[in-house]
Amino acid sequence: MTEQNQPSKDDISHMTKLLVHGHLADIYAMQKVNVNVTGISKLSLRDILLILQIGMEPGVTSSSLSILFRISSPLLSTRITALMRMGLIRQVEDGLDRRVHKLALSNDGRKIYKKWFAKIEDLASEILKTFSRSEIDEMEDHIEFILNCVYMAFAK
Repeated sequence: MTEQNQPSKDDISHMTKLLVHGHLADIYAMQKVNVNVTGISKLSLRDILLILQIGMEPGVTSSSLSILFRISSPLLSTRITALMRMGLIRQVEDGLDRRVHKLALSNDGRKIYKKWFAKIEDLASEILKTFSRSEIDEMEDHIEFILNCVYMAFAK
């Protein structure tokens, strides 16, 4: 049997980001968690996924999140308001258009993001190390193709 060429740490990091977009986090985060941030109550899975997405895409807008997570704008607005009250995210005005409010993580939000991203990265690493480099490349191509199709469908 020939030895498999294993994916590098960069490959795993990139695939982790793709898997987070694909909600692999759902599998891992089915129970509510508390990451020991003072004054923060347990977070729902949806809140964790929102924090992860904002952490991966600083400056994302709520309308983009609404499309990505297939959540109605009013429901998303409620969750964003709750996360802002908890001090986990904040709104940042767009430098070119003051009507646009982008989202960013606060210091406490970054703590949660780092902790959860590390957990998901560990999970992804355990899963992905069972695949060869060529299988990882093929998986990446398929995931990127699917994501591009989804983004194109929503862009219309």
